[in-house]
Amino acid sequence: MQRIFLPFLFLPSHAAQRLIGRDRDKVAVLALQAILRSHKSLEVAHQQIRYRGHHLAFSSRITAGGELVVELDVGDARLKDRLVLEEELRAAGRRVRGISSEGRRRVG
Repeated sequence: MQRIFLPFLFLPSHAAQRLIGRDRDKVAVLALQAILRSHKSLEVAHQQIRYRGHHLAFSSRITAGGELVVELDVGDARLKDRLVLEEELRAAGRRVRGISSEGRRRVG
């Protein structure tokens, strides 16, 4: 087996950076491993990991240029087992927009 360098953008919020300190690279790898373990999609709207007792939330997306971007923030223990895919979030947004559009059409 040979390991390779996989470049991706990792963007922790200021609050998350304070929690993880110098372990930014370790946490970036943990977040990417969590994305890959889900076997769902590389685009995640919300997922969480625990690191040194802290809940950390992250999202990931693919840019138009094909780069993977992982954004990290402080998580919420109540959402620790929740995985929301970007695809699910977009679908929910379309449903909400469709419902609000229907309501406006009927009101006239």
